Parts: sequence; C-alpha cells; structure tokens
Amino acid sequence: MRNIAKTLLWVAALCAAPAGSLLAQAADLPGAIIPTPDEPPTRQGTRGANFLEIGVGARENALAGAAASLSEGPSAWYWNPAAVVNVEGFSITASRQNLYPDLDIAHNYVGVAIPFLGGVAGVSFTSLNSGDIDRTTVNDPFGDATVGKTFEWTSTEVGVGYARRLTDRLELGGQVKAISEGLSDARSSWIGLDLGTRFRTGLYGLSLGAAVQNVGPNSRMRGQLVNRNVNTDRFNNQNTKVQLRTKDTELPTMFRFSVESDLFGRASSLFGSGSNRNSLRGEVAFSQAIDTDVQAALGAEYSYANRFFLRGGKHFYNDGRTTGSAFQFGLSGGGGVRLPVGERFLQFDYAYTSVGELQNIQVFSFSFGR
Repeated sequence: MRNIAKTLLWVAALCAAPAGSLLAQAADLPGAIIPTPDEPPTRQGTRGANFLEIGVGARENALAGAAASLSEGPSAWYWNPAAVVNVEGFSITASRQNLYPDLDIAHNYVGVAIPFLGGVAGVSFTSLNSGDIDRTTVNDPFGDATVGKTFEWTSTEVGVGYARRLTDRLELGGQVKAISEGLSDARSSWIGLDLGTRFRTGLYGLSLGAAVQNVGPNSRMRGQLVNRNVNTDRFNNQNTKVQLRTKDTELPTMFRFSVESDLFGRASSLFGSGSNRNSLRGEVAFSQAIDTDVQAALGAEYSYANRFFLRGGKHFYNDGRTTGSAFQFGLSGGGGVRLPVGERFLQFDYAYTSVGELQNIQVFSFSFGR
C-alpha cells in the first residue's frame, strides 16, 4: 500500500507541475532534444521506406542528384520516368553503393528498358540491406540459437514503368512500384506511383523536367512479431493470440523540378556548337519530400567524343547537418567511360560523395544498351 501511495503522489505532482518546469527538467536529461525557435521540430524520420530517397546510379550521384532532366537510360526510372524515352534498344543499368563500409550496409539498383508500343517500357529493382545483425535479448545477450543468432533488415522496391514521347519536345512517363521493408517476421508493404515529364523548349538547349514520386496509401507492420501468442495464464499455461498496435506510416512523397541546358557542343547549345568532340551540360534541380525541406542541387557533365566523361555537383540540404563543413557537405564528383560494342555500348561510371558522417560514399555503375 505504501508503494501505491507513493506512486499516486508522483502522478499528482507531475500533473500539477508547470509545463516550463517539466521542460527545464527534461532539458537536463542526458541526450534530451527539446525543440527551440532556432531548432524547431521537423518531419525527418517520420515516414516509412526512406531508402527511396537514396539516389541511384553513379552518373546521377556524381551530379549531386541534379538529374531529373539529365538522367538517361534505365536509371531514369528512379529520377524521372519520362527521361527513359530516348532508349533505342534493350538497355540495362546496374549500380551499387556501400553507405557504411564497416557495417556492410549496401544499396543496389538494377533497371531495364526496351522500346515497346511506340514508347519505352521497363522494370527496376532497388534494395537496401543491413547485413547480418546479432540477435540478442535480455535472456540471451550472446544470441538465441533457437531462433537464429543473426537477423537482417531489408528494403526492396520493384517497379514497372512506361514512357512515351507525345510530341517532338514533350515526354511523359510513369511507374508503379511494389515497396516493402522490415524483418523476415515483421514487414510493411506499399504500392507507390511515380509520374514524370520532360519538355525540350528548343531555346538555347534548355529542357525542363518535373516528377512526383512515391505517391501511395499508408501501411503498417505485419507479421509474426506483430501477431503473437502471449501467456495470459501462467498457472494453466494458456496463451492468447494478440495483435500489437502498430502505427500507419506514409511513403516519402517527393516532387522534383529541374532546368537543364546544353551549354556547348551542339548547334542548339547556349554558347554555340563549338567543337563537335567536346560538350558540356548542366542542370539546376530542386526537390522537396514530405519529410524534408526544399533542397537544391547543381550538376555539370563534360564529355569528350561521347566516350569519356567528367562530372561534378553540389547538393544543398538546407538543414543543420552542414555545421562545420558547409562547403564539403554534399559535394560530389566522378567520371565514366563509354566503349562501343558493335552497334551498342558498354559504359562504366564512378561517383564519390561526401555527406557528413557518410564521407566515403562510392557508387559504381555499368550500363549496356543502345
């Protein structure tokens, strides 16, 4: 009875305490994060399937994500489905990046595109996996052999898309995606939609690109860890099936807009055709997701004889992560080489990006197509 009385007194004291006093006490706790006018609350980390916000392809990553118009080939299924329309034959692109090399966290992408019914159709596959993680509990701190000593978090996306050129300047494209993430016995699943367009203005090599991505309904965790048998009567050893109350999560819906220019190298370029072996293209892009602020990116690509490429870019995240390394944060660069194989080509690309704690993001891609 004495313990119960003490508990009730504590509850009464907490209910009567002024809010400011509670916040002051909470601010003194180790690791406490209290919103302030300078650091207001954000929506980061409040959506599911956030792996969809990780850019794919070495070429596009070297451009710092300024790729809603510049992206071409099967990797464009991710950046802007309309940009896939230039594929003239069977094409495939694959890329891989290790986010934390020491932790074996890998991000992979494969995209395929082929001309179909007057346009281009294709599929894409994206995966993010954590690698093996030791499975520990209070009773088995070194692993429970009965259920396996390790587990793995996996995130996957499978998309089916189609793009078509409506006029000599206007292109449209879309993609339907099946998305899933979680553990083997507790996963969330969504159906998402991407829509994109690209318009070639015909003025000084300017093109406009726009895409809305990851549009879909909410989802929640389901699986054996959610539907469980709980021992409700230890004397008679009786179990009752219960379903844990999990929260609905939304997809990270995103909008992209870009302006791309052929600076030189073509007759319609901003600064004239110049040499027919040298060309330079650049893009300014803006994006906003439901869980991020408006972000900007700049990217440029130089090519020689359409065989050798140098790329660079800068991504502006517009949040507090750039403190102390504002210039380096979001910088990226890379290059590539394209080799003719009969009437087709084989291309290898590489990108390096520095983003705060992820200072060693290296992306490798290869493409084969026409």
